[in-house]
Order: sequence, then C-alpha cells, then structure tokens
Amino acid sequence: MEHRPKTLAIPLSLLLGLLLPQLALADASRLGPEGAATLARGQALQQQAAELRQQADRILAEEEQACASRLLVNDCRNQAKARHLEQVQEARRLDAEGRELEYQARVEERDLKQQQRDADAASQAEELARRQKLRDAEQQEREALRQRRLAEKEAKAAEGERKAAERRARQEKKQADHARRVAEKEARGPRSSKTPAPAAPGADAPPLPADPRQP
Repeated sequence: MEHRPKTLAIPLSLLLGLLLPQLALADASRLGPEGAATLARGQALQQQAAELRQQADRILAEEEQACASRLLVNDCRNQAKARHLEQVQEARRLDAEGRELEYQARVEERDLKQQQRDADAASQAEELARRQKLRDAEQQEREALRQRRLAEKEAKAAEGERKAAERRARQEKKQADHARRVAEKEARGPRSSKTPAPAAPGADAPPLPADPRQP
C-alpha cells in the first residue's frame, strides 16, 4: 500500500488574508494600492514556499522512518524522495514567483519615490520663485517709495527756491524804487516852503549925511 504524504500547506488565499492588511498599512505610504497588493502577494508566496519546503522536509523524515519497517525499504524511500522533490520544486516555483512580484513592487516603490522627489523639487522651485517674485515686488515698491519721497523733497526744495527768488525780486524792486525816488528828489534840488517878500523901496539905500547946520 502506497504511503501518501499529508497535505498541510497553508492555502495562498489564507496567507493573503492574513498578510495583506498588515502589509497594506505598512506600505500604503510608499506604494499605491496595486503596488501594495503586489508586494503582499509576493511576500505571501515566499512565505508559502518556505512553509511548503519545511512541510516537505518533515514529511520526508516521517516517511523515511516509516519505510524502515517495510519490506522494500529502498523502493519506499525512493518514492518518498520523489514526492519530496516535487514539493521542493513547487516551493521553489512559488518562491521565485513571490520574489518576482516583490521585485516589481519595489521597482514601483522606487519610481513612486522618484516621482515624489521630482514633485517636491518642482514644488520647492515654485515656492522659491514665488518668494523671489514677492521680494522683487517689495524691492520695487520700496524703490518707488524712495523715488517718490525724493521727488517730493526736490519739489519742495524747488518751491522754496522759487519763493525765495520772488522775495529777493520784491526786495530788489523795492530798493530800486526807493533809489529812483531819492535820485529824482535830488535832481529837483532844495526848495523853500515860503517865497520871500520883496524889499521896501529905499530899504537898502544908504543913509543921508547929517546937516551941519543942525545943532
């Protein structure tokens, strides 16, 4: 009677059900939904392969021990080794498939990280450009204010000069008018306010000599 190995391998669906929630939480921040699912399936396949390999080794040991009591010991052991080899090969296939899926997920993770770095760099460059534009606008505003104040100061100084020039012109005109009036007065000469009365007849005649006959 042929000895059949016991099938103790954990179904892949069960492994995925156990691993996917934890892996999804761990890798959601790094991978998209599809990448997280791919990674979970790949790691579940690798775990299933490891458990299948351990199970195959355990069954082989049990069967070789059981074959020792059989009549055809070598034939029994050869059959057990053949079944063990089939299970090992299946475990290798599952492990290779799981590694390939995990590799794909890691490549996607790498690409997503690069995309995030590129997006961050673009965002940083945009922010730097925005800040530079703001600084330039502030600088232009300060320069415009400085120019406006300078223009107001120059206009105020010009107005002061204009008013000072007007005052000097009025003062000079006043002095010129005064000098003109003084010159005209001097040109006319001094005049008495009253005309002297004419002298009485004989007032200026010399006195007559005295009569010697008078005592």
